[in-house]
Amino acid sequence: MNIMLLTAGILLLGVTALDFGYTTISANRSGPLTRRTAAGLWAAFRILGRAPGSNPVVRLAGPLVMSGVAIMWIVLTAVGWLLIFRSHPQSLVMTSSTDPAGWLDTMAFVGSAFSTVGASNARPASSLWDNVSMVTAINGMVVLTLSVTFVLNITQTVAAGRGFSALIRDRDPAGEEGGQLLPDLSNLVARLNASPLALYYSTLRQDRSLPESLLWLAKRVVARPSEFPRYRYVLLDLPYLEADENSDPDDFVKAMESWTRQFSLSPQ
Repeated sequence: MNIMLLTAGILLLGVTALDFGYTTISANRSGPLTRRTAAGLWAAFRILGRAPGSNPVVRLAGPLVMSGVAIMWIVLTAVGWLLIFRSHPQSLVMTSSTDPAGWLDTMAFVGSAFSTVGASNARPASSLWDNVSMVTAINGMVVLTLSVTFVLNITQTVAAGRGFSALIRDRDPAGEEGGQLLPDLSNLVARLNASPLALYYSTLRQDRSLPESLLWLAKRVVARPSEFPRYRYVLLDLPYLEADENSDPDDFVKAMESWTRQFSLSPQ
C-alpha cells in the first residue's frame, strides 16, 4: 500500500467535494476552486473579446466558463479516485488475464465507475475494492446529478436577470413606481448568491447585461435620496461586492462600478 498516493487521493477528493458541495447546494456563493477557475477562464475570454469579430466569444463565454468549472470538478474527482486505486498494486486486475491493472486501465475503470457506465477491461480484485468502486459510482451519480441541477439553476437565474434588466428600463427606479422594484431585486440578489456564475453570462445587448443593469440601477436610485438606502441595503448582498453599508451614494456607485468590471468582457 502506497500511503502517499492514498493520502493524496483522499485529500483531493475531500477538497473537491467541499468546493462542489459549497457551490451547488449551500446557496451561498461559490467555493474557492470554483471561483478561481471561473475567474481564470473569464480573464482568458476578456483577452479574446478584444479581437475583431469577437461576438461568438460574448455569446459563449458564460456557458464555457460553466463548462470549465464542471470539467474541473469531474477531472479532480476522477484523479482523486485514480490515486486511491493506484495506492494498492492489487486493487484492480484485468478481466481477461487477472494481471494487475496499469495506470491507463485504472483510469478507464475509474471513468466507467464514475460515469456509472460500468464497462471496463479491469475489475476489483477483492470485496474491499469492489465496495470502493461502489462508492466511486455513488460519488459520480451525485456529482453528475447535482451538476445538471446547478446548470439549470444558473440558466434560470440568467433568464430572470435579463427579465429584470428589461423591467427596470420600463419602470424607472428613480420614478414614483421605483419602490415596486425592490421585491424583484431582492429575489434576484438571493438567486445570484446561490448561482453567482450567472454573472459571467454575457449578451450582445448592453442593456440586458445583468451587471451593467445593476450598475445602471444604482446610478439611477442615487437621484432619489429617499429610496437610495433601501436599494443599497439590498444591493449590498450581491456576491463579491465590496461596499460599506454606510457608504455615501458616490462611494457606493464607485464600488458598483468596480464590481461590474469583474464581469465585463470590455478591456479594463
